[in-house]
Amino acid sequence: MQPIEVEASQKLEELEIQQQELESESQKVGNEIQNREEKMQALENEKIQLEEEVAVLQADIDDLVIEISEQEKEIDHIKEEIEQLKVEIARLQEQIDKRNEQLESQARSVQTNANPSDIVDLLMSAESLTDLVGRIGVVNKLVSANQDIMAAQIADQKTLEETEAQVKREQEEVENVMVQLEVSRSNLVNQRGALDDKIIQIAAQYEMTDKERESFINEQSIIAERTSTLTEEMKVEKQRILEEERAKQEAIRVAEEKRQKAAAKAKAEATAQKEKNNNSQVTISSNNASSTEASSNVAPTSNGWTRPARGRISSPYGWRTHPVYGGQRFHKGVDIAGSGPIIAARSGKVVTATYNSGLGYYVKIDHGDGYQSVYSHMQPNLSVSVGQEVSQGQQVGIMGTTGTSTGVHLDFQIIKNGETVDPMNYIN
Repeated sequence: MQPIEVEASQKLEELEIQQQELESESQKVGNEIQNREEKMQALENEKIQLEEEVAVLQADIDDLVIEISEQEKEIDHIKEEIEQLKVEIARLQEQIDKRNEQLESQARSVQTNANPSDIVDLLMSAESLTDLVGRIGVVNKLVSANQDIMAAQIADQKTLEETEAQVKREQEEVENVMVQLEVSRSNLVNQRGALDDKIIQIAAQYEMTDKERESFINEQSIIAERTSTLTEEMKVEKQRILEEERAKQEAIRVAEEKRQKAAAKAKAEATAQKEKNNNSQVTISSNNASSTEASSNVAPTSNGWTRPARGRISSPYGWRTHPVYGGQRFHKGVDIAGSGPIIAARSGKVVTATYNSGLGYYVKIDHGDGYQSVYSHMQPNLSVSVGQEVSQGQQVGIMGTTGTSTGVHLDFQIIKNGETVDPMNYIN
């Protein structure tokens, strides 16, 4: 049955190694997720800052839009005023032209700034007093009318010039506002470009990191699923090994019972034969010799320890090539190859009696003076339990091959003040 045991142990060991690798990979992915979470938080802070900058840019853009709208309204208003002034200029120009025509149609001899000698000649040429009075009236009317016309003409001309100057100023103001409008529109384009760049930057970084984080989370989920499956497979494998071990131990027990019955029967027959041949003394001597041989296994050494099992030392204490994993590893005990019962090397108190995937079924005894002893790879039916006081030579179990083992043996360790020591210095 040894090859089957080795194969089962190796398979379980492979599953445990796979589990360790998955746990390591899961830890690595978990660390990466944590890094991504920290990066996401940093991006979130950056996003908040960028959003604040975006809000400022948007406010600037809104102000620019309002400013542009006001400037456009001002331009339209100025243009309306210019159009009105142009209409007024046209009206004044038309009125001035009409007056010019009226003045040209009047007497050429009487001007706005009348010549006194001309007027005297006109008066002296009167034929009668009545004609003179009439001529004086005409002259007065002509002079008065022309002076009024010229005064109106001068006023309109002055108004026309002022209106044209105002139009020129309004046009210059329109040009200035147009320049400001172009600057505002250029600033608006630049601000909107900066705003778009900020938004694109936020979206690109945030989406990329979010996708990376989602990828790692999916990877961790896959690892967790694989780990769960592997754990279940390990449980099944351990249960199978345990059942096989129990079946094997049951077969050993049944075989041992048969052997003991056969031995008892043979012994009874031999005893009967010896009694029949009056060889009782020989039988007594043989029994005494057997008792002496059995007690020699529990005889303590000079330092108070006794050998815990019979058999050969198959692997000493110290560095060795591991029989299952390969490679150099430190062996913390000695392996005693054989079969049969395992006894306490010294009296003490049982502090551990359980199963371990590496040590198999094992027992640890505390001897109360800084020393502890460990007995590993035993069969499942341990002879002691936790808290039990045991005496030197008392059976604690039977040699087996549970845990990481390549055959039936005892892995015996001695611990002194928390550190393992070479057991052969105590039991040799």
